[in-house]
Amino acid sequence: MNKLWKIMAAGTMALSMAACSNSGSTGGSSGSSDALSGTYSIHVEGDDWGAAVDQVVIELNKEVEGVSKDTFTVSEHKQATDWTKEDTPVVEADFDRVVEDAYTSDANGEKVDGPSKYVTLKLYTSPNDGSPFLYTMATSFNTWADPYELTFKVAEGKSLKADGVEISDFTVTGKPASKTTEADVFKASNFKSKDGYDINYSLFTPEKESKTLFVWLHGMGEGGAAQVEGTDWMVPVLANEVTEYSKEAFQTAVGGANVLVPQAPTYWMDTTGDASDSENRLNAADGTSAYTESLHELIAKVKEETKSEKVVIAGCSNGGYMTVVMAMNYGDEYDGYVPICEAVPDDKITDEQIQKMASLPMYFIWAENDPTVDPSTHEVPTVKRLKDAGGTDIQVATTADVQDTSGRFKDDEGKPYQYSGHWSWVTFDNGEAVTNDTGVKAWDWIGEKVK
Repeated sequence: MNKLWKIMAAGTMALSMAACSNSGSTGGSSGSSDALSGTYSIHVEGDDWGAAVDQVVIELNKEVEGVSKDTFTVSEHKQATDWTKEDTPVVEADFDRVVEDAYTSDANGEKVDGPSKYVTLKLYTSPNDGSPFLYTMATSFNTWADPYELTFKVAEGKSLKADGVEISDFTVTGKPASKTTEADVFKASNFKSKDGYDINYSLFTPEKESKTLFVWLHGMGEGGAAQVEGTDWMVPVLANEVTEYSKEAFQTAVGGANVLVPQAPTYWMDTTGDASDSENRLNAADGTSAYTESLHELIAKVKEETKSEKVVIAGCSNGGYMTVVMAMNYGDEYDGYVPICEAVPDDKITDEQIQKMASLPMYFIWAENDPTVDPSTHEVPTVKRLKDAGGTDIQVATTADVQDTSGRFKDDEGKPYQYSGHWSWVTFDNGEAVTNDTGVKAWDWIGEKVK
C-alpha cells in the first residue's frame, strides 16, 4: 500500500530480513545434542493493503510427523509504528499470528504424505496482520522492518513425533534464513539518467513476447531509495498489489504486457529532487517533477529493450500525479494514461495543458470519499475541463468508498471492511474499476489502447 499520510499507512507496517540465526533454536527437554532444532524461511505476498508474510517453511534436523494447524503457536516480533501515540514512535512490538494450516512438506512448501524434515505453516493475513513493512510518519516511506522475527512453539497440550518420540518442548526462533516473495517474478535493475538520478526499477516480461509496455508508478510511501535505508525495488511491487499485473487475469485482459515498475529516488511529486519540500508535499505540488525527463528516458530504454511498440502509463496518488505530469509533457508519445486518485491540483493545470491532454486517452479512477486528495479540487474539475475542451476518450470510474470485495474481512457490524477512501488503486488492482456511464473496465480499456 502506498501512501501520502498517516491514514494511508495505518494498514501497512514493516519488514526487514537478515541471515539465518540458530542461536534461539532449542528442542527436546533433554537438551541433548540430538535434540530437535531448526531454522525457517518466509514467503511474502502482495495483497490489497500491501505486503504480508503468509507462509513459513521450517527446516528441522529430523523428520517429524503428527503435524496439524493446532500443533504450533506463532508470534511475531518486529519494528512497527505505534499509531496509538500522538507522536507515532517506532517501537519493537510482538503480535500473535494465527495458523490456518500446517503440514509436513518438501523444501518448497508442497504438502507430502508422511514424515518430513520440512513443516509448512499457512498464516492468516489481513490489513492488520502479518505486514513485514514499516511505515513511519518521520519519513513517509515504507521500509522492510528490522527486526522482523518469528517464534514457533509447540502449543500447550500438543506434540509432534520425531523418530517415534513425542516432542512437546520445542522452540524455533530468530531471524528468517531466507525469504521468497510474489515479487520474485520481476527482475531488479538500476538506471542512471543523463541528469544524474539513480532509479531502481523492476521489470516483468511474460513468457510470450509482448509488444506492450505497461508502466506502474507507485504512491508516496514506496519511493525514497535515495533518502532512507531499508527500502528496495520490492517495496513498490508489494506495497501496491503490482504482482497482479504479472498474473493471468491482467495479462489476458491487456493482451500480454511487459510491466515496468520504477522506484522514485524520493517521491514523484518532488519538484527539486532533494525532497526539500517534504514537509508540505501536497501543497508544494505544482504539476512538475524533478524526475520527468529521467522517467521518460528510462521508459524509452525499456521500451527499446523489450521491443515494445505501445506504452500505457498508470499510477496511484503520488504516482497518479506523475501519470498526469507525463501526459502534460509527452502527450501522444504514449498510448494511454490511467491516473488513480491523482494529486495534481486542478488550479495548477493551465488551459494549454488541458487542451493538449484533451486529445489523449485517459482513464481516471477515484473514490468520492478520498480524505487525502480531494476530488473536488483535483479530478472533478480537471475531467470537466478536459471534456469541455473536446476530449472524447476521457473515461471516469468512481466509487463511493473503497471496501473489501473479497468477502474476507468484515467490520464489527458484519459489513465489508473499509479501506481509506484514498486507496482507490485497490479497485484497479483487482480488475474492478469500471466506468460510470459505459461500463468499460479499466483493464479492457488498456487492452483496446494497445491493439
